[in-house]
Amino acid sequence: MAKSNVNLSSQYTLDWNPGKITTTKYVLYAVQIAVIILLSWLGAVATPVVGPGIGFLYWAYPFFVVFTLWWGMWGILGAWIGSVVGAGLLTGLPIIPSLLFSVGDFVPALLIFLLYRGYLVKKGIDPFGRDIFTNGWATFWFIIWIMGITNIFGGLWGVWVLTVLGFVPVKAYWIGASLWIVGDAIVLLLMPFLSKYLTPIVERYGLLNKGWIS
Repeated sequence: MAKSNVNLSSQYTLDWNPGKITTTKYVLYAVQIAVIILLSWLGAVATPVVGPGIGFLYWAYPFFVVFTLWWGMWGILGAWIGSVVGAGLLTGLPIIPSLLFSVGDFVPALLIFLLYRGYLVKKGIDPFGRDIFTNGWATFWFIIWIMGITNIFGGLWGVWVLTVLGFVPVKAYWIGASLWIVGDAIVLLLMPFLSKYLTPIVERYGLLNKGWIS
């Protein structure tokens, strides 16, 4: 394993609290949550498909993936709150459906963080996705895990909840889930660019979390 990858493995892990949370970081955490709420709402209302909260191009997705890789629990929290408020309450969903619906964003963010910090970094893959364009295995995991498995779970779960609760017609389930999955896969193509070009800036100022919360 290359020296740089060893360093990555030793610095960015699944440790709970390996450092101090500064005031600047708290501000960044709050800002990223606000950004995800806005992008979630825009994604849901700008390109609506079969029901409330469901937009074909969910612009929040690539951003909350990057924020999760940067800031762990705070990025996961942003994905969840963004879905509850932006794609849920602000689109007319009541609170209980919004909470259930938001699992479709919370679980993917959680699983992505666990994979990148807990497994892939130990295999020499960058924990922030900066090597997706240059490392074949990094490309593979991005396509299979982020664009594939976790994205598919989100689409199937979110539309299923709205179907069960009567917000989406049963006959529209598969078209709704398919549009969700395809649309999210499209916007996720932004994620490698965000990781590659923005992560070095955030890292330079020491603002990346080395563990779950700091």
